[in-house]
Amino acid sequence: MPDNAAGCRIDPPVSVPVDAGTMRAATATALPPDDFEGVETALADAFRRSQEAALGGEPIVFVLSQEDLLGQRGVPGAILANALLSGMRTLAAEGHRANAVAVGADADPEDLQHWIAQLEAGRGVAGELVRVHAAHVGKIQV
Repeated sequence: MPDNAAGCRIDPPVSVPVDAGTMRAATATALPPDDFEGVETALADAFRRSQEAALGGEPIVFVLSQEDLLGQRGVPGAILANALLSGMRTLAAEGHRANAVAVGADADPEDLQHWIAQLEAGRGVAGELVRVHAAHVGKIQV
């Protein structure tokens, strides 16, 4: 896992353009609609990375697919996104600096990087889910 002084970023499989200089914990494409093994692999990887970051006192930002959170791309993606969201909330409830960004398909990469950096910086924020979409940036009510 690449180290980042600002913290750990847990990225499940999503297709999001990112600046070349950005350190990412993982980058992949969207899960196929029947890839339950991919969910298991991604969850195990996210758990390991989250555990390392939490033990090191680093902030954690989960980058989630908006479509997967809403169940619009199949069961495996929905399971993965919602499991990671639940993990983020559990980490935050236990006092860790964990947050998430839900990325829309047409999100501006600069907006995404801005909100990731804001959540990594923390300032006492934990347990937040920020939606980044071309037409909207803000909290998702879930």
